[in-house]
Amino acid sequence: MKKPNINLLAVIVAVPVIGMTIIAPALTIIKNDLNISFENTQLILTLYFTFLAFGQILSGPFSDKFGRKPIILVGASIYSISAFFASLSSNIEILLILRCFQGFGAAACLSVGRTILSDCYEIKEAAKEMSKMTAIMAVIPISCFIFGGFLAEFLGWRTNLIALGLISLILIIAMSFLLNETLIKKAKSISFKNMFIVYRGLLKNLSFNFFTITTAMQTSMFFAMNGFMPYEFERKGVSMSEFGIWFSFTTLGYIFGNIINSKLSPKVGLERMCILGTVCSFCTVLIFFGNNNLFQNGPLVLSLICMLFGCSNGFAVANSMTGAINSSKLNKGAASGLMGAFQVGSGGLAGFLIIYFGGAQNFNICLYALFIMSGISIISSYLILQIKKMSII
Repeated sequence: MKKPNINLLAVIVAVPVIGMTIIAPALTIIKNDLNISFENTQLILTLYFTFLAFGQILSGPFSDKFGRKPIILVGASIYSISAFFASLSSNIEILLILRCFQGFGAAACLSVGRTILSDCYEIKEAAKEMSKMTAIMAVIPISCFIFGGFLAEFLGWRTNLIALGLISLILIIAMSFLLNETLIKKAKSISFKNMFIVYRGLLKNLSFNFFTITTAMQTSMFFAMNGFMPYEFERKGVSMSEFGIWFSFTTLGYIFGNIINSKLSPKVGLERMCILGTVCSFCTVLIFFGNNNLFQNGPLVLSLICMLFGCSNGFAVANSMTGAINSSKLNKGAASGLMGAFQVGSGGLAGFLIIYFGGAQNFNICLYALFIMSGISIISSYLILQIKKMSII
């Protein structure tokens, strides 16, 4: 089987993140322009995450039946069209509906893109390639945070959505010519009953559950930060164009973490790397808390702590994703879809609850939520290692 182009695959998997990171710097501008509440502003991300989660539940099994490439192309087309129409939104209701469509289309790129990698590599090699891919992919959010901030501040938030549509349109053309089909044996049939049976089987798989919880909590922390960090940086006197630059330190740290992980994971094992990443993540939240309550430093220190968080994320996320997808030998597409649904679904819910309970006004509320999520991920990653030890015995 011809191996996929990692650069192209990284862009495909990054499509949902692009839809988040270009919009995040514009949230405060959208809030003021449409005269809406903090909660309704957060729904721009939350509903996107919700349909990104739901779409992966469907796109995974459908890619097992119809092939990886057709499902990705359909999803990218929905994403592109809805982005262009969203730029014409006259009120928050229309914008939210179109963001739902956009999340649904992006789901195919995220779920099926990861599955393509697992189609082509064994689990240890897949973890290494996943880290390479996510390190490449992490460059994209850095660019999007900066680009999105400048677009929103100088050309208006609608330009951000037009940019999303153009990016996805270019990607559709590239995939049509450069992406090969990687599914060798297609599923015989697809039905909601069969999907239920497959997903029920996955939920009985302890390894899948704990890998999924680990990656869901770690990515939820990052997704939630996209919702509340703009307000924290604004309190420190940072404009939206400047926010894109400062918060891009997070993805810069994520790149470093994935580069280190690609070297260590084959030697140390993905289970131990998950524990290392989750513990480092918890320590980073402690530093956030100490800085916020004892020192109150400016945007530079806040950004450096974000970079540390991104690095710890790089240790945990790629390994836990790879472990979850490869927990099933016959239904990797379904495993990727269900795992991805938990990832972005929990991220969207966490982001909404944090803002609902006052996270936009009080940074400590955000940090308490991060403590809870990082603590859960430590427990689940520890249980992964125990299951691994029991299987060896």
